Amino acid sequence: MPDRLRNNPIVRPFFGARPPLNFYFGSKGLGLVLMILGTIAAVVSLLFVTGVAGLCNGLILCTFPTVDVLGTVVLMVGWVVAAAGFALMFNRHPDGMPWAVYGLILAAVGDVLSFVGDIIFVGANPLYYALGKGAIVIFFFWLVICAVFYYLVVTSRPADEAPPLDS
Repeated sequence: MPDRLRNNPIVRPFFGARPPLNFYFGSKGLGLVLMILGTIAAVVSLLFVTGVAGLCNGLILCTFPTVDVLGTVVLMVGWVVAAAGFALMFNRHPDGMPWAVYGLILAAVGDVLSFVGDIIFVGANPLYYALGKGAIVIFFFWLVICAVFYYLVVTSRPADEAPPLDS
């Protein structure tokens, strides 16, 4: 991976060296836990893709949820990339953190795209109005999970590096 993708403000934010919440997580243990959770998130996202793609089966005058399906596919791909980054973190590979960060960003973008697609779909198909009420909860759930995982990844330390000392 090129150095500009490894060392930039997205992968190494200003709060990464001295996090506001002082948790110390080694990247190996954190990578294992997040790899398991990221794999579960990817499988759940795959279930969402199949569920969203089947919304209009057998209904006349139902517009296909194209943007919603695209968003859930991007969300799923983001979680697969993030899980691969978590696995690399577990194996102490130097590219683990960038892969995890970019996967989480891709998952967040997919979540936003899926939410916008859901709003468009529910607006075009009033039969699914009740489905739109739960979409905001799912949107915030995935967004909070991505943000928490991002914070944990960028504040984690390699196993051989000691946590920063407060002066």
